Amino acid sequence: MIEDLSMGTDMNELSIVSGKLQLLSIIGDPIVQVSAPLMINTALHTENISDVLMVPLHVKPIGLQNVLDGLKSMLNFRGAIITMPHKQRTLSFIDSASETAVAVGGCNVIRRDNEGLLYGDMLDGEGFALSLLNRGINIEGSKIYLAGTGGAGSAIAHAMADRKPAELLIYNRTLEKSVELIKKLSGLFPNININVGTNIPEQVDIAINATSLGMGENTDLPFSIEKLGPKTLVCDIVIFPEKTRLISLAEQQKLPIHTGRAMLDAQIKLMLDFMLRLEN
Repeated sequence: MIEDLSMGTDMNELSIVSGKLQLLSIIGDPIVQVSAPLMINTALHTENISDVLMVPLHVKPIGLQNVLDGLKSMLNFRGAIITMPHKQRTLSFIDSASETAVAVGGCNVIRRDNEGLLYGDMLDGEGFALSLLNRGINIEGSKIYLAGTGGAGSAIAHAMADRKPAELLIYNRTLEKSVELIKKLSGLFPNININVGTNIPEQVDIAINATSLGMGENTDLPFSIEKLGPKTLVCDIVIFPEKTRLISLAEQQKLPIHTGRAMLDAQIKLMLDFMLRLEN
């Protein structure tokens, strides 16, 4: 009867699950809110990439190293998206990483090579920058405010600094973290004006939330929008909910918005190409 089910015309969606299946995953804590599996699996179907499927893995921080070590031994594991809160710690448990991931201090995507080694990269920054450019939004020459210095925040800061903004303001509730990131960026981009920001930015072209504030049931604001100019683009990298409290307040103030879904959309092809590549 099992063979009959696999051959049924109305059960074609199950035909992908066979011994030939290659696995992709997304690893995070929590994981119920992620939409990447739906988007990746849709892209796999659209691009006619057969025998590949993405599944979510809910992994607590205490189990992260064991899971990554186990994936090295799974011959049909190809790669994974790494989401909060694992982006920074993952770098310590993989075998090698791109220059960008090392500079940022975290990675958001990994792949397994034919030798069973895990290689990581950080695409948050490139994905976010691409999502702006796809809308015709200028980064070069803009005054940019960024809240958050974690894995995603650091990656976005690098991507913004690399595109020659007029000024980059970086804010974190822990001042030392802002200063540390600014010091690193200033060494890499000595000609870019990079300064510490506050929780009340004003008169900037682009204001970005790269923290987890606003995710899920959290309604805390990462920064105040009360002094932003009328044309400031308010961006949030949080994907669930797509309209965070920050984005909703910006809409109420009739400010232009840019959601986390836009960044994820821009990253999907980048991530898929990375995970399915065999060489480092």
